[in-house]
Amino acid sequence: MKNEKDNKQVILDAALNLFSAHGYDAVGVQALCESSGITKPTLYYYFGSKEGVFEELLKTNYQKLDNVLEKFAVYYPNPHSYFEDVYPVLVKVAQTYFDFAVNNERFYRMVLSATFLPPESTINKMVRKYHARQYEIIGDMFEKMSAHHGNTKGNEQRLAWTFIGMVNTYICLGHVKGAAEELVKQFMHGIYS
Repeated sequence: MKNEKDNKQVILDAALNLFSAHGYDAVGVQALCESSGITKPTLYYYFGSKEGVFEELLKTNYQKLDNVLEKFAVYYPNPHSYFEDVYPVLVKVAQTYFDFAVNNERFYRMVLSATFLPPESTINKMVRKYHARQYEIIGDMFEKMSAHHGNTKGNEQRLAWTFIGMVNTYICLGHVKGAAEELVKQFMHGIYS
């Protein structure tokens, strides 16, 4: 059992290194096998295909991110105190993304780049379904906020897209250290922050 888990992890680690360095399409099954020191039948046994390896990378890593997001994307209303209402939950969520991106840099940059592939590409479709879960988590958070802040009612999904887009822009630019509060102020107040 231990050897099976080790083999799977070795393949996933090698795949992440190769996919993040060269892109999914530039990496063949043979390169995955050589890099991980396993045979093609072993790779096919565990994952079925190169696409199966990529899917497992997405599933495993996004589950880690989603678990933390679900924990911190919880709104506790306190509309009479700015710094104890919307602001702290948005800072926690932004910091969650920043921490994940820093601790999983190769993975995060790989999936961000996949976001900009043509929408009909297999990889974009695979990544998009995991992004949909993030938009759902953050959208639900904004939905709860809109019950207390009428000006956001009907805009919950757009706010989720905008917030995650800003977070990803900061990550792409490498501007994450100590930036969660700055990002939230920019999101909440626009150019006047």
